[in-house]
Amino acid sequence: MNELTAPIAPAIPNRVSIASSCSNVEFTVSLWTGRKKDKRASAQVTSDNNAESGSAGVYKKLFGNCPELEAITKHVGNVRNHIHYRMTMPWSDLGQRLLVTAMLPDYQRMMSEAQVEFWRLVAEFMKVYQWEVSQASAKMGTLHRPEDYPSEDEIREKFAFRVMYTPVAENDFRCDVGSEQLQDMQEAYDQFYPAQINQAMQHVHDVTVKTLTKLHSSIDWEEGEKKGKIFESVFDSCLEQIDMLETCNLTGNTQMSAVHAKLKAQFTGKGMQGLSPEALKEDAVLRRQTRDVIADAIKTLPSLEM
Repeated sequence: MNELTAPIAPAIPNRVSIASSCSNVEFTVSLWTGRKKDKRASAQVTSDNNAESGSAGVYKKLFGNCPELEAITKHVGNVRNHIHYRMTMPWSDLGQRLLVTAMLPDYQRMMSEAQVEFWRLVAEFMKVYQWEVSQASAKMGTLHRPEDYPSEDEIREKFAFRVMYTPVAENDFRCDVGSEQLQDMQEAYDQFYPAQINQAMQHVHDVTVKTLTKLHSSIDWEEGEKKGKIFESVFDSCLEQIDMLETCNLTGNTQMSAVHAKLKAQFTGKGMQGLSPEALKEDAVLRRQTRDVIADAIKTLPSLEM
């Protein structure tokens, strides 16, 4: 735990209010990676180095460097990290994440656009697939195996982009079991539910502290000292995360609300229309004031670690 963080006892949210103000969302993607383990080459490497069987593996890039395939992989990573993970909070080990209803329209719009782009990139890859297969023998040398390359139809089936929404479950078991087993199930869920809420809130806390710390480090200098680099992407991430403090305050935590209000006033309040990376770089007073507000926020932002 950050030594500057003041831990507090988390409030247990009303179960019905969480179920009505949030939903679970699961994002799954299937890809053909263009990589395959070569058992024969792996065995050869192991033997050549007097290593124990199974201690080394050779994984082939079947097309070498293929820009069209790499573009799909890069796009999926961006969608997962910059849309899905950024706009949702952890919920279960099964891949479900918590999405606040207020963010649902933006999330759906961005994921829909991302899905369209995904299939556009897949189509671009399919246009060059047969050509890449024809060039593979020259690229792969003795590592080439014709059976490593599926047909176009088989390859197309390996790509998928799915977003599934489900309601947040409430403790309403209607299983045909004995009263003792039903009570055990209810008690287990009564422990699970607040723990998952705390995990989601801790995620908001951790991302906020990490984001604010980056900006604080970039403006932690005085006149005459070497100027830090204030990246616009870091500044914009702070603005987004400040809004998340309010939108994702599932427990109605008053301390978190107070931190949000103070940060919001500093970044976008009256008289702060000029706050920008450039303004922070040029204005020593503004830079010092913003730095102090961020430091105070990091100190007082409640931690929900159990």
